[in-house]
Amino acid sequence: MKDIWYKNSYRRNLVDMHLEDWDPTFLSEFDPKEYCEDLKRAHIQSAMIYFHSHVGYSYYPTKTGRMHKGLVGREDAVRQLVNLCHENGIDVIGYYSLIFTTFEEDRHPEWRIMDGENDDSSLRSRGSRYGHCCPNNPEYRAYIREQIKEISEYFTVDGMFYDMTYWPGVCHCPACQKRLLEETGIKEIPRKLDFKDPAWLTFQNKRMEWIGEFARYVTACSKEFMPHASVEQNYAYGANGDWRQASSELVSDACDYCGGDLYGDIYRHSFVAKYYRAVSQNQPFEYMISRCTPNLGQHTINKTEEEMAMQVFLTAAHHGASFIIDAMDPVGTIDSRVYDTIGRIFEKQIPYEPYFKGTPIEDVAVYYSASGRYNTEDQEFDTRVCSIGLVKTLVSCHVPVGILANNIVSRMPNYKMVFAPAIAGLADGARKAILDYVKNGGVLYFSGTQEPLLLQAFFGAVCEGYTDTKHTYLAPVKDFEALFNGFNEKYPMATKFRLPLMRVDKDGVTVAAHLAVPYEDPADASRYASIHSNPPAPPTDRPVMLFTDYGKGKVVWCAAAVEHDERYPFRMLMMNLLHRYLPIEKQTVSSNAPHQVELCSYRTEEGYQINAVDLKFDDERLTVQPFDVSIRLDDGEEIEAVRVLPNGETLDYRFEDGVLTFRTLPLIMYTMVGVKIKKQNKKGGKTK
Repeated sequence: MKDIWYKNSYRRNLVDMHLEDWDPTFLSEFDPKEYCEDLKRAHIQSAMIYFHSHVGYSYYPTKTGRMHKGLVGREDAVRQLVNLCHENGIDVIGYYSLIFTTFEEDRHPEWRIMDGENDDSSLRSRGSRYGHCCPNNPEYRAYIREQIKEISEYFTVDGMFYDMTYWPGVCHCPACQKRLLEETGIKEIPRKLDFKDPAWLTFQNKRMEWIGEFARYVTACSKEFMPHASVEQNYAYGANGDWRQASSELVSDACDYCGGDLYGDIYRHSFVAKYYRAVSQNQPFEYMISRCTPNLGQHTINKTEEEMAMQVFLTAAHHGASFIIDAMDPVGTIDSRVYDTIGRIFEKQIPYEPYFKGTPIEDVAVYYSASGRYNTEDQEFDTRVCSIGLVKTLVSCHVPVGILANNIVSRMPNYKMVFAPAIAGLADGARKAILDYVKNGGVLYFSGTQEPLLLQAFFGAVCEGYTDTKHTYLAPVKDFEALFNGFNEKYPMATKFRLPLMRVDKDGVTVAAHLAVPYEDPADASRYASIHSNPPAPPTDRPVMLFTDYGKGKVVWCAAAVEHDERYPFRMLMMNLLHRYLPIEKQTVSSNAPHQVELCSYRTEEGYQINAVDLKFDDERLTVQPFDVSIRLDDGEEIEAVRVLPNGETLDYRFEDGVLTFRTLPLIMYTMVGVKIKKQNKKGGKTK
């Protein structure tokens, strides 16, 4: 039996073909042979090839839709490309656009997503390029099934990729209204966004359920007609976006592996790589980047080779598959120079690929709830942005960190400490898992008031409102001043958030800081203390940081979303909280590397593996000077060798009190170090 293609595929590619056909030159120069040659020069292992685009046209002779006019007369051009790829040992994954299908909305307006705020219009009817069909519409679902059947009969593929499995707008079409009524009894879809409204919250939860069910439906259709082919659905909006897309782990659960196209800074890349690795059903996960900067909208502005290489090697450090997205010229050509660049990058990655194995070392976890990307107080943060900010802090300080999510709460006991920043949207089972984790000895930090049941259970705390001003302060009591790095009651820590007015009715709760607000009257702009600033008045009796014991464990809560503030005092507050329970000398892996270096660590069959990436590597190609890495080994382990991989160059090291410390070589973007542990014989001794 052939090996599952994605298990050892780390170099992947897609060429966007979202092309119209009103101009006879469009696709007129499409050449399957040249396309395949470009894939070969880039060392691509797996190519995603278009069968159906956002425009809504098919790239094969369809009976249910409409074929792109540029291929009329050479209907088998894309099938030729598929066959050429297979002949050259390249896996083929078929691309199919769901929901985004402009031609079908124009042809079937009754299928459209009605997302007008106050009417039954669609984005397309309001002038957009994009047409959207509702995944709840039974006729549209039947059409998708028939298209998948056609594809299975015309192409031989190794996998299928279904794009855009999310809600592009809040739909209130008849199909959605009918389903909401049948499943909840709610007679009319709420038009007003209000997460305090039970009807709205019920509807939002249904939107997540429905898009998850739609993903399962598409996967089932795909497996019915192509049982041998893997299925991936674009899970970009599980990590990007907000509540609007309603994309949650229910989508990734319908996939053989997790992936998506992401745009943003390098620390978001790091966060998403950890998240995808955590929730993926199989490894490697897939991280998609575009060749253009900042995105494909800039068709001819490519990333530098250094920028693209650094993104590829950050994915590699997480043992993921890099997927580079190109975009076809309207006439059907692609720029071969891009594939020369990609080829040079992947040539550097290939020697490392045999070492993309092992179990991630993660001392602490950040709990990210994709279902909780909202803020009931309309503040500028939610659990997503706070989780990304906290991961940036932990990565910069070289803390071994992983991601927890709603579908993998069973892993929670594996962590020494769990952070749940601005947590919201928890299901009963996830909430119980958190309570059990602490009760059984875990350490939990969480922030905000979006989970009132947790506040009540741990602290007997109730939110009685919010400050009128976002110029607020955390004023530590004397015993906790060290935690706040010198801030105190007279000079408290300033925040930029409206803070909750909390009441606590439970014994055994310790207040570490109180709320302070400026000398001002929000209702009267003429009453203030200082015209340029907002100095604090004496602290109130409202708590803004709480500590308590719960069962065998400990809980910390903070009123402010300090994880979302990247200024030094806030980052250090988070690190002080961590080190209160997990001192740096107790971390499994630690380092004195500069903050710009990310370490990804693994336990392997041979011992340990450390990957280091310079997250500020750019076209200057600057070198990071050697730094130390320490690993706390398991009891009884002894070291055989510390080597730079893959070339095997040995590194000097010291081993004291169960801690291995070695110094790296100068770092230019990326390095991998392997630690080989002496094997034990069956009687517990060392092998010779």
